[in-house]
Amino acid sequence: MGLSQVSRTAILLLICRAVESEKKNSVLKDPMAVLCLERLISMTSGEDRRWILRKKRNYEGIQERDAKAGVQRGRAFDKIASRFIADHPKCTVINLACGFDTRFWRIENENCKYIELDLPEVIMLKKEILKDHLEYEFIGGSVLDTSWIDQVTVKGNTGFLLIAEGLFMWFPRPDATGVFKEMGERFSRSQLVLDMVPEKYTKGLWKELIRLHSRIDFGLDVSWEFGIQDPHDMEAYGNGFKVIGVEKGSAGPIITVSINAAG
Repeated sequence: MGLSQVSRTAILLLICRAVESEKKNSVLKDPMAVLCLERLISMTSGEDRRWILRKKRNYEGIQERDAKAGVQRGRAFDKIASRFIADHPKCTVINLACGFDTRFWRIENENCKYIELDLPEVIMLKKEILKDHLEYEFIGGSVLDTSWIDQVTVKGNTGFLLIAEGLFMWFPRPDATGVFKEMGERFSRSQLVLDMVPEKYTKGLWKELIRLHSRIDFGLDVSWEFGIQDPHDMEAYGNGFKVIGVEKGSAGPIITVSINAAG
């Protein structure tokens, strides 16, 4: 597939949603996730295909609890997005580091402009998978290259919802806070919703345990880089940032931040 270790974590979330969607008493009906996964499996071969099928079997069995946690986190982000769209019709929703998310089909997409951003290789693969279902805009690039802000704000900088599910904990602190600083300077009357992990998970023994867990359970050599001690720490990272909501996530809180609400 040619994807980085971190990008491959997005496939795990896709598998979680597809597995849940196919259950008789599912809490999340996501037929596009099922379709996306089926097509991804058909396009891959060798070790990549075996890895995907192995993870699917695990999420259907011994790792069912992990799968449910991933699904619940996604549902929480969906609900926040739906509330924002209801309160701000004709807004712009940007799914940062979208991976193989199928959120567009799970929210009121007719009442917003929807944009997905991820690395070029991820966007290319996703476009190939969903070639007959492309109903929204894609941007191929890194979240850290904030030129994407220029692209999305060319007609104005208000009424944006920036979704960052499972993203900023993978970045070194200076890189993550640099993006937050740009958001605070460039957006107004907008919101950022993201999940973060406790800072302790990014240091010392905890960090190594997370890496070991990723190797054993996911077959990936990854660990978290950036965490926080308190959700309100977010207010120090961006001019005009104010925490307006905190919900339980899978590994840490899901935080909703208003950006220059009175701007």
